[in-house]
Amino acid sequence: MRYLAATLFLLVQTFLVSQEYLNSTENIHATTKELKLDGFLDEDLWKEARNFPFVEWRPDWGAKDSLTQLYITFDNDFLYVGLDAKDPNPEQIIGRNLVRDGWYGDDYFAFQIDPNRTRKNAFIFSIYPTGSRYDDAIYNDNVPLGNAPSTPAYDMIWKGKTQITDEGWQAEYKIPLSNLRFEIRDGEVLGGISAQRTINYDNKLLAFPKVPQNITGANSKPSLKKPVRFVGLQPKKDLQITPYLLGSKQTQYQLSQNNLQYEKDTFNELDVGLDIRYGITPNLTLDLTLNTDFSQVEIDDQIVNLGRVSIFFPERRKFFLQQSGLFDFDTGILSQLFYSRTIGINNGQLTPIIGGAKLTGELGNWDLGFLSLQTEGTRINNTSLPTENFTVLRLRRKVFNDRSFIGFMATNRVRENYINTALGIDGVIDVGNENFIITSVATTLEGESFSDVDYDPLDNSRFAFQFARRKRDGWFYRTAYEFSGEDFRPGMGFLLREKHHNFYLGLNHGKFKTNQKQNTFQYRRWMPINSDLYFTPNFSDVLTWYNRSHWTGRFFNNDEITVFGQVQYEYLQEPLQFSNNIIIPQGNYFYTYYGASYSSGFQRAFKFPISTEYGSFFDGENLQFRISPEWSINEHFTLERSWRLNYLNFRIRNVDEWINVPQLRINWAYDLHLSGSVTAQYNSIQDQIFTSARLRYNFRDGHNLYVVYNQDYNIDSTQMDLPLPRFNNRLFTLKYLYTFF
Repeated sequence: MRYLAATLFLLVQTFLVSQEYLNSTENIHATTKELKLDGFLDEDLWKEARNFPFVEWRPDWGAKDSLTQLYITFDNDFLYVGLDAKDPNPEQIIGRNLVRDGWYGDDYFAFQIDPNRTRKNAFIFSIYPTGSRYDDAIYNDNVPLGNAPSTPAYDMIWKGKTQITDEGWQAEYKIPLSNLRFEIRDGEVLGGISAQRTINYDNKLLAFPKVPQNITGANSKPSLKKPVRFVGLQPKKDLQITPYLLGSKQTQYQLSQNNLQYEKDTFNELDVGLDIRYGITPNLTLDLTLNTDFSQVEIDDQIVNLGRVSIFFPERRKFFLQQSGLFDFDTGILSQLFYSRTIGINNGQLTPIIGGAKLTGELGNWDLGFLSLQTEGTRINNTSLPTENFTVLRLRRKVFNDRSFIGFMATNRVRENYINTALGIDGVIDVGNENFIITSVATTLEGESFSDVDYDPLDNSRFAFQFARRKRDGWFYRTAYEFSGEDFRPGMGFLLREKHHNFYLGLNHGKFKTNQKQNTFQYRRWMPINSDLYFTPNFSDVLTWYNRSHWTGRFFNNDEITVFGQVQYEYLQEPLQFSNNIIIPQGNYFYTYYGASYSSGFQRAFKFPISTEYGSFFDGENLQFRISPEWSINEHFTLERSWRLNYLNFRIRNVDEWINVPQLRINWAYDLHLSGSVTAQYNSIQDQIFTSARLRYNFRDGHNLYVVYNQDYNIDSTQMDLPLPRFNNRLFTLKYLYTFF
């Protein structure tokens, strides 16, 4: 016991010492010098700017770095960031990407800032040696809630330039203060900053400050950023007005009312719309949208679902991704009370949005999020859809410490003769040493009107609880429980599974190594327990149980291998259909399967991830094979290929089927302004090909021209009694937008 207490004491002391930098605040002063934004750090303003040294973060955490310096200063309108990234082998610097928000294993520099030291939210401004940029937003101290997405579509308006020199490479940023929304509190502007820089050919990640390596997502956690004081900075209000002009032509085939033939419908559209973003206060933003258009959104990847859970498609639309983390509400494993794709997307097709408003930010000690949008009545797949209103209210308040909160959410979906309302309370509690409690309780009401609702407090509710240690070395774990009632149906949410009790336990052990001569793996992780157990709501039957044990090792060159084995039990209360041929009968099933995967280091120009698994599957067998090769030919062209192949064989029933889902995507960029992509996907279950071509010309941030073409194709038009048309939907769109700010 004495040994255990001493060990725990040393662990706590090590954890605290590794974060001593949080106990002091560095001053960053203004400049009166001018910047010529060309990527060279030869202006006088960098000589007087505050500079920060880096340390090695991977593979030898904490080792001194003498190659990298970060410089920061500001004036009345802009924050200026400079990077001097020396490299002993500048000819090996990796720069392949010219597309905004793309990445193909390039070296990069990422500057992160929490402008008001909220310790929960931050912005990322990243640049590659080619001059291409990536920006993103971080929410909830980088603790994921539900199926929360990252937000690379959060394209802020800023400038960055780079230069490759004989000694390495350099970068300069010019970020408008209005974008960062600084606030004066108690006469000061206090923020938090961090930065990372890679030398990918040598698998090195360098960082400022000395962020712990063993905490999950540590480099992007606002609570672990270096405290800084911007001396004399005067905040600016944000106002962006973005009108757009759109022309499109769409052709659809739909069944006639008598179901005897497919009728062709072609219509042209010339439209205008408007988005307004206004900073009411430094911490409160109003977004207004009129005649909203999302025509630049990519088509969804084709996915074949060989399980009982719902498929989650990520959000890509900028309007919803901005401040999206505020609306995260975890209702259990990979489930959430608000899922923005319920708005303006129906059966994978975009539905018109008349307009709406979004209010996000802080009011005193409260986080506030309000969203309301109205969709047009429309017709999809011969089904008439009435106009609908979607409204969300989100409130949160810190409790106990900077990384804990309690919150409230209400969603309301209304159309003619239908209403769906969801109410929920949630909380995230940091209990210390990266241990978190995440819990929520929610309830829903659904009917023709509130007076028509048949409500039961248990059947209409859902409860979720998890306790997790978010570390990467030693033993770490997650345990969870959730209950979902028979009639819990959030009309604006996403549920991985419904109507159940669920018990989950995951146990991991991780280990970092730094000596390449003595060790094969730079990091390895073993997960002996990864188990889910599902019961019916009344505990009368076990629905699902599985345990998936796996081992992963990452080499010093960033290649990675994984092996796993899984045992699974399923009770089907009703038949489960995967395709026209494959239908699993009702009953009890116990099966096992195994697999392995290999992924190439991200720094390679040619990557060849591959995985395979084989074993029993319900009352049959399943052989699965996946490859996802990627070839960065040069900075102008990248080929991405993926192929999923399944062979399902049910000998007892004399049924088998090959399932193919191949995809080919060509990404190209002429320069930093003109880029595009062409995508083709095939789904053997639907026997359709889906194609998309996109071109973007970026004059500057906020000033874009898009050309978009989407079409599907029916491969076998004679597979139905009524011959199918050659395609179901074809859309050509031209869109121009300009942002005044």
